[in-house]
Amino acid sequence: HIPGDAGGTIHSLKGELPRPQTSDGILSPVGPGPGDGQLHWEDRQGQWLRRRRLDGAINRAPVGFYQKVWKILQKCHGLSIDGYVLPSSTTREVMTEGEIKFAVQVESVLNHVPQPEYRQLLVETVMVLGLVADVDVDSIGGIIHVDRILHLANDLFLSDQVQRQLTKDPATGICNFFYDSAPSGSFGTMTYLSKAAITYVQDFLPSSSCLMQ
Repeated sequence: HIPGDAGGTIHSLKGELPRPQTSDGILSPVGPGPGDGQLHWEDRQGQWLRRRRLDGAINRAPVGFYQKVWKILQKCHGLSIDGYVLPSSTTREVMTEGEIKFAVQVESVLNHVPQPEYRQLLVETVMVLGLVADVDVDSIGGIIHVDRILHLANDLFLSDQVQRQLTKDPATGICNFFYDSAPSGSFGTMTYLSKAAITYVQDFLPSSSCLMQ
């Protein structure tokens, strides 16, 4: 939680720090259900793309985001986002994960991402990594490249949609329909980000460790 009154603003290197989303935020259960075999783009086409674009443009992050970043940095050497690294030493420069100084340093890295919708998917990827960091292991790798996890998730999504003619954003290589997918559901971004995060992190764990234990 970033302290501050409800009507105030806290300024970072780019402007206003993201304010936590409400309960209907980034992980809202919107989208096809687990047993739904079709992607109903016609029903809500553009809804999630617009939402991610807006959230990314105003630097909005889900509740607990900075705490997740802190936890991840405790178990790796750093997070690489769009070519910029947030080192694990950042956590030693501040007292707690709730300090504004820590949030500003996280934002200073995210602010290098020019596309707001891409930034927001990176934020979602970090949230998934935070769940992986809850696993009872001392380390989940060296420098974790968040972009690689996101692109792996995008590739997994595309492999499930081989019969569709899907286009990619030329600037980021992410499928436009992936940008426009709800987090939940059988074709939701969380499904693919979770698979990608586990696959990526397992490659960097000692051979004697098992993430799924």
